[in-house]
Amino acid sequence: MFYRLLLMACLALEAAATTSAAAQTYPEGLGPPSVGRAAALAAHIRAFHRWTGLTPLPADYCVTMREGEAVQKALAKLAGRAILYRQPGLALELQRAGDALSDALDEEEFINQQAEIPFVDFPCPVPAPAYPARAVVLRLVEPRMPFCRMQGNALRISFEARRAMMQQCLRLPRS
Repeated sequence: MFYRLLLMACLALEAAATTSAAAQTYPEGLGPPSVGRAAALAAHIRAFHRWTGLTPLPADYCVTMREGEAVQKALAKLAGRAILYRQPGLALELQRAGDALSDALDEEEFINQQAEIPFVDFPCPVPAPAYPARAVVLRLVEPRMPFCRMQGNALRISFEARRAMMQQCLRLPRS
C-alpha cells in the first residue's frame, strides 16, 4: 500500500514539475506516463503483430507507435530520477514497465525493418495498399519474441542496451 502511494506521489510530483512542458513532452497532452499506461500501450503495440501487411495500415498505428516512444523515454527519465532519489523499488518498477514497452516497440520496428517497409516519417510506413513481405517476416520472427524478451530479462539490461540486444536477437539471417 505504501509503495503504491509512493509511486503515485512521485508521479504527481513529476506532473507538478513539468506542467508547463507537459503538452510539449507528452503526446496529445497525456501528461506524465504511468506504469499502467505503459502496459496498455505495450499490449496495444503487440496487437499490431497480428497485422500481416496484406491489408492497409491500422488507423491508429502511427499515433500509438509515437506515443509508445514518448512514454518509454519518459519512463526512462523517471527511473533515472528514482535511482537518484534512492528509490530502487520504484526505479525497478518503472524499468520493468519501460522494458515491456520497449520490447513491444522494438519487435514491431524490427518486423517492419526486416520486411523492408519504407518510411516517410518514422514510425509511420509509407501509405500503401499492402506489404506482403510483412506476413513472411512475422512467421519467422514471432516465435523468437518470447525467447528474446526472456534473454533481456535474464541479462538485467534495460533501455538502450536492451534495444540493441533485441534487434540482434530478432535478426533474421540473410540468404
